Amino acid sequence: MYLSHVAVQGFRNLGALSLELAPGLNVLVGENNVGKTNVMEAIRAALGATSAANGEPMRLRPDDLAASAGGELVDGTIHIDLTFSGLSEDERAEFIDLLDYNAAAPETSTASIHFEWRWDATQRRWHSRRWGGNRPDAEVAVPEEDLQSIPVTFLEALRNALSALVPGRNSRLGRLLMQQASNETERASVEQIIQEANQRLEQAPLVLQTQSRIQEVLRRASGPVFGQEIAIRAAEPRFEKIAQGLRLLFAEREHGAAGGVSKLTDIDQNGLGYNNLLYVGTVLAELGNLPNAALPLLLVEEPEAHLHPHLQTLLADCLAGGLPAGAEPRRVQTMVTTHSPTIAAHVSPETITILHRDERGQLHATGLRQCGLNGEELRKLRRMLDVTRASMLFARGIILVEGVSEALLLPVLARRLGKNLAACGVSVVPVCGVDFRTFGKLFGPGKLQLPLSIVTDSDPPIDGETGSDARPRRHADGVRYVEGDRASSLRDDLSSHPVARVFVSAVTLEFELASAALENASVMVDAWLRGYKQPRRSTLQHHSIANSTTPEERALVLWRHLCLADGGRRKADFAHALAAILDEEPERTFTVPGYLRDAIEHACRRSA
Repeated sequence: MYLSHVAVQGFRNLGALSLELAPGLNVLVGENNVGKTNVMEAIRAALGATSAANGEPMRLRPDDLAASAGGELVDGTIHIDLTFSGLSEDERAEFIDLLDYNAAAPETSTASIHFEWRWDATQRRWHSRRWGGNRPDAEVAVPEEDLQSIPVTFLEALRNALSALVPGRNSRLGRLLMQQASNETERASVEQIIQEANQRLEQAPLVLQTQSRIQEVLRRASGPVFGQEIAIRAAEPRFEKIAQGLRLLFAEREHGAAGGVSKLTDIDQNGLGYNNLLYVGTVLAELGNLPNAALPLLLVEEPEAHLHPHLQTLLADCLAGGLPAGAEPRRVQTMVTTHSPTIAAHVSPETITILHRDERGQLHATGLRQCGLNGEELRKLRRMLDVTRASMLFARGIILVEGVSEALLLPVLARRLGKNLAACGVSVVPVCGVDFRTFGKLFGPGKLQLPLSIVTDSDPPIDGETGSDARPRRHADGVRYVEGDRASSLRDDLSSHPVARVFVSAVTLEFELASAALENASVMVDAWLRGYKQPRRSTLQHHSIANSTTPEERALVLWRHLCLADGGRRKADFAHALAAILDEEPERTFTVPGYLRDAIEHACRRSA
């Protein structure tokens, strides 16, 4: 059994949102304030206080109602629907009050919980109701036993791990110990240890002396009638009190000593990151021991808090596993929100759901597993989504480029156009090749509704010998260059795409940069010469273009040197040097090629 679908209407900034979830781990990504936390809060509100496993139920208020840009309430009602799939035969019987039964195929039957919260502005009162299955007129509310079987643990972003781990009534360690104690014999053995400790303490001269002095002060302060007797003990010898009073300690490994540890230290001396790991680990262990839980839900905001990248990936693996080794085979369903490209790049793409807004401001939740990729394409996507490329999952617009050269130059050229790509929320993603179709499948109706610019080279056939006679092939009109088959096919495939546009150079990136304006070539030669300790040894010099009177003639000279000669191996170095010159010398004129300008404008249109 797992939570498979969440539908929300009228709650905060979510609008009318529909969200598909998978068993096990679900990773919600997206820009700040897009609504990731609100999805978690909606789930908590729908399940109510009875399901709150950490004792902090979600309580709705009037300001949780959706509001217009002017602050006016859109409606006085919040609707939240939760659907559960994958029910076993036993679970269909257990959740009979929530069941949406399919007589033709009982194994496909689902369970659902529906929650409605209304605010009466006139009476300044709220009303709520919760019902199960497809029975909106049912007078019987969802049984509390059903809600207790779906315990929700919520770990907020600014969680105080230390306060949750220290001894006390709300100690996570204490709760875990009480769950772990499977029989009275185990409890009694711990109680016996404390009883023996108390007996020894009673006989210690220091304890007796201190106890006597405190008692004497109390008698003077409260008199013989109101006075009370006191005693000093290690703990009350009841298992619950003992469990609540125990504390976690940590032992840091000694550097260079295999298996060696230093002295035990209290966790208040520990770093925030490790305490966060301790907290999450304790919660997972606790969820694995809930005896009557059909579906433990764990909601975690920003698990990457205070963790360096390696620990982020290990924690992601732990959350994907759901339970520690040796626990019951029950599967914990986990939802995490994250801003970490490290986590987004590490987990399986099938676990990722992207929250984003289209150009009209409508919120969408797109699961990558729902984008129509086959098994091989999903495997390819996982290989391609490294930390750099995973930044596209958090963007408002994306520019896909072939390689490092374009990735280095596009942000600099955008600044020449008065556009700051980072400020516009636009990610430049090098696919390190020409396989744009896999990424392109993520965009479109029912998928990512974000502007996508695909920048690629035409790579037309070459006429003439490699060298000074080489030329890109032209059409019969002698004006236009022949577009390569790959680029032409890509352009045709996406010609009517609602959000993706293909921007193709006439020849290559370097050719287009040089042919955009006559003065561009001089700047590019300077950038090329920066790569030589002795610039005079380069076959490309300023005199190489001195006799070329048109931008296209100069572009041909640079194209032959940069793309056809041995310089092809150094194009990334050239791009880095050119980007440096354009940034360091803003007074130098450099014209941005039209196809790159159009690609930048398209990707930035949501921020215009």
